[in-house]
Amino acid sequence: MSGLLEGIRVVETGVLLAVDNLGGLLGDAGADVIKVESPQIGDYLRNIGPAMATDWSVAHLASNRNKRSVTIDARTPAGQGLFGRLVATADVFITGNIGDTNRKLGLDYEAVREIKPEIVYCQITGYGSSGPYATIPTHGWMMDALGAGTPQMELDDNGMVHPIPGSSPVGGSGVILGPMYAAFAVAAGLSRRDRFGDGCYIDISCADSVLASKLTSAIGTLNADKVNPEAPMGDLTRSAKYQHYQTADRKYILFCCIEHKFWKKFCLVSDREDLLGSHDSEQAVDFGFNDDVLRHELQVTFHTKSQQEWVEIAAQHDIPMGPALRFDEIAEDPHLMARGMLLHEVHPTLGSFLTLGSPIRVPGEVFSVRSAPALGEHTDEVLMSLGHTLSELDQLREEGVI
Repeated sequence: MSGLLEGIRVVETGVLLAVDNLGGLLGDAGADVIKVESPQIGDYLRNIGPAMATDWSVAHLASNRNKRSVTIDARTPAGQGLFGRLVATADVFITGNIGDTNRKLGLDYEAVREIKPEIVYCQITGYGSSGPYATIPTHGWMMDALGAGTPQMELDDNGMVHPIPGSSPVGGSGVILGPMYAAFAVAAGLSRRDRFGDGCYIDISCADSVLASKLTSAIGTLNADKVNPEAPMGDLTRSAKYQHYQTADRKYILFCCIEHKFWKKFCLVSDREDLLGSHDSEQAVDFGFNDDVLRHELQVTFHTKSQQEWVEIAAQHDIPMGPALRFDEIAEDPHLMARGMLLHEVHPTLGSFLTLGSPIRVPGEVFSVRSAPALGEHTDEVLMSLGHTLSELDQLREEGVI
């Protein structure tokens, strides 16, 4: 973790990727994130999808690192009392619960604000806490689908729905983009709190976040009658100058010389002066749409050097082209390694494995990872710091409160 949020305590409640990823981002930035889970099941993300062992799914390891886990049954009066004492120590409260779940648990904004008036409270859900769909439970693709992420669909002869070939499939970006917007909002809320002394309630919809990320496309589509119909348009898959090419070592590079100055540099350093005239310098950019002859010539050129040789040329001569990697290639990339984007996490149960670092770099700070917690791993540690004794905790455990 970095130290940007050092000294900030976050209390997290809820399950699955939206709130988990939000807490993970805050934890990666150095916040003390206390993940409060039910003693019975906890966050069942631990057992969804590919896993390294029982209770240690890849998704859990990724989204719940740099956190501590405490088990409290907030449905009981004693549990609500514990929760209240914990919230009183927090700067931020984040929740992924939908509908009136938090009100029933005494964890809605009004109740939490009574305990800590200056709390920054963030509720992150698939469809948000207001609007006609607010009470609908969501999974990741649903967020993308509402956020205009649905590809063109068709019903086949067997009565099955499939994306039309060539259209973009629905992804899982909602559970990434939503937490990113939420983390930014939490940081902004903390800044306001420090300046004015008051807390705030933040409502984040992951579907809204997917849609917001497409602002440029949305403006053009929603205002088609105002967009110049003669403006140059094209399919980037048919572009010669913004295109993937194979290199001599059968790897790939993404070539993006759409500006005249970059095109000229590339032609000169690659000994292809004969291609200098294949660019419309009257335009700000020239993608070379549908120029298959040029595309063929460029592929011939890229086959003369390895991927690394082309990348070195790009760095030496200020040319926009770079490696196009698969996941099985990232551990060999010197730039990603130098940026600290791959590191070894040493897990107490699973041993050492490769994981990703943080894209947030702070000079003088080294990013580190505290492994995702087992269910209730830090219950005694956290509650004893609030003044509870071991005998009190044993009694609460016997009662099923923790």
